[in-house]
This record gives sequence, structure tokens and C-alpha cells, in this order.
Amino acid sequence: MGARSSQSRGPGLNETDGHLSEYFRQTFGAGGGAVIPPPPSMAATGGTEYTPGNGYKYHKFISNANFVVTEAGICDILVVAGGGSGGNYYGGGGGAGGVAYGLDVPLPSATHPVVVGAGGAAVDTTGIGLVGNNTTVGAPGVSIGGQPDYIVAKGGGYGGKGTSTVGGAGGSGGGDGGGDSPPYGGLATQPGTNPSPVITDYGFPGGWSSPTGGYAPAGGGGAGAQGVNIPGDIPGAGNGGVGVAIPGFEYPLVGMSPYNPLSPSNNHYGGGGGAGMYGTPVAPDRTGTGGYGGGGGDDGIPGTNYLGGGGGGKHPPGPSSGKGGDGIVIIRYLT
Repeated sequence: MGARSSQSRGPGLNETDGHLSEYFRQTFGAGGGAVIPPPPSMAATGGTEYTPGNGYKYHKFISNANFVVTEAGICDILVVAGGGSGGNYYGGGGGAGGVAYGLDVPLPSATHPVVVGAGGAAVDTTGIGLVGNNTTVGAPGVSIGGQPDYIVAKGGGYGGKGTSTVGGAGGSGGGDGGGDSPPYGGLATQPGTNPSPVITDYGFPGGWSSPTGGYAPAGGGGAGAQGVNIPGDIPGAGNGGVGVAIPGFEYPLVGMSPYNPLSPSNNHYGGGGGAGMYGTPVAPDRTGTGGYGGGGGDDGIPGTNYLGGGGGGKHPPGPSSGKGGDGIVIIRYLT
């Protein structure tokens, strides 16, 4: 199962004044009436703060900290988990960290803990990869964003290895090792994680590989698409699934360098890892390329930190598969 959409507006919106547009629609769309003042501006501290001049203030978290809201309001929240690492030896690509995106999330005046998940560690010897770690906003058991618990993005699944190991389940699933008939692919567990009506979950399965033994392994799942499947005794390495583009959360807005070509629009998160190359690459989808949004690639290229990308697979084994990229939390609100 792939992404579950739980709201009428989402990343397809590219206007930076979404909150104000909604306010004006509700106030004046029914033919006029009394002017209702807009909600008060939110105020908060925590993480690294940016005011890039687009009408929003941003808080970026790349390690555990607190988001302290001193004046309640609404905000947009991007939560990205750590990616899984790739397998080593006919290694499948690691699954991307799950992505949870909240639009117009109401937050009360309180201290909201932020936990940022690390990517799965590289595998130095023949074996499956390691899962990524969850990223969360809020305290367990405390209502946030209209749901009864905290916001959770689930760590990416591990890449499989050899001829008998499927990819692991995770926010986005890991890709199968080279030869695991019948089709499997690591399951995506992010969809349905956050039941809030203002939060959307993104995660897709890893690709499956069904040769009779060996041959090309499959790509890790991304937040925006499944990893590439391998339907038989063929060479190459499955590409990782693409991540999801989140307009208004472009990397330079929060002090990160432009990552093109890791994202042509500089706002993809959660790219799946490409698999380890068996034989020769086959364009366009069996080159072991990581998905947009920080996916690592063939020969153990790691996922990109702070994008939650899955790590690249490795074949032949050693010295190591690709580590999963660390996660991130970005919160923004109108100034």
C-alpha cells in the first residue's frame, strides 16, 4: 500500500499564503458579512530558526530538542524518519524513512518534544541492511494535531541480500535481494500511522526481485513511489522509488544547500535507495539510482542526511552497503 491522503489540500499546493487564502474564503466566500479577525500569530522557540522573507518562520530540527510554543496557533509540520540501509551481496536498496506532513496543525502553548531518527547503519559484511529510526513530534499519549497521540514518521525498511532475503518492512519498504520468488518487496508501514485529518502519511513498498537465483536486486521504496521491481533473470539494479515533493519546504529556506540533482525542485524528501549492481546497468530503471529525495545508490552510496533517504545496496559484498540518511523535522508558521 502506498501513501494515504487524509486532507483536501496537500503538497500539490504551491502557494505560500495557504492559511490566508483559507481565511478569506471562509470569511468572504458566502457573500460578505462581518469581518472576522484572523487567528493570532503563533510564537515559538526551538531548533534552528529561519525567517527567509516568504512570510513564514521556520524551525529546523536535526537532533532531539523541544519545540516550545509560547503563543498557540496553527503551523505546518514536516516529519521525516531515518532511512534504512542497503543490503550487502546482491543487495536491495534501503527503504526511505516515512514522511508525515501536517497542514494547518493546531498546537497549544506547551513544550512539544522532538525526536529525530537516525538512518540505519551500513552493513560491512554480507547481510541484510538495518532499519531506520522513527522521528516523532509531541509526547506519547498526548493529543496533537487532532489525533489522540503524537505525530510519528516510521523508519525505513532494510534492503535484502543474497538470493533468499526479502526487503524489510518500514515507513517505506526495503528492496528485495537478488532472487526472492515469488514477488514480495518490503511492506510500507507509514500509511495510516497518523489518523489526524490534517496530517498525510507517505510511504511505498520496496521493489520485488523474482529471478531463479541471484541476478538483479530491487530498489527500495520511496515516500512517493515503489522501488523498481526485477521480473526475472536479468542484469542491472532496481532504482529507488522517488520521494515526495513538499512545496514551501525547499532546502535553501532552512539553510540546506541545494541538492539538485537529488531533487530537481529542491524539496523532495524520502527517496528510496538504489540496489547493488549485478552485471551491467540497464537504462532507465535498472541503473541502481537512488530516488529523488536523498536515496543512495549502487555500490553502497549512503542516503542523504536530513532527507531520510534509503541507503544504496552493494554487490559484490564489501566493504559496506549504504547507510540510511538521517531524518528531520521542519515546522513553519505565518509571521
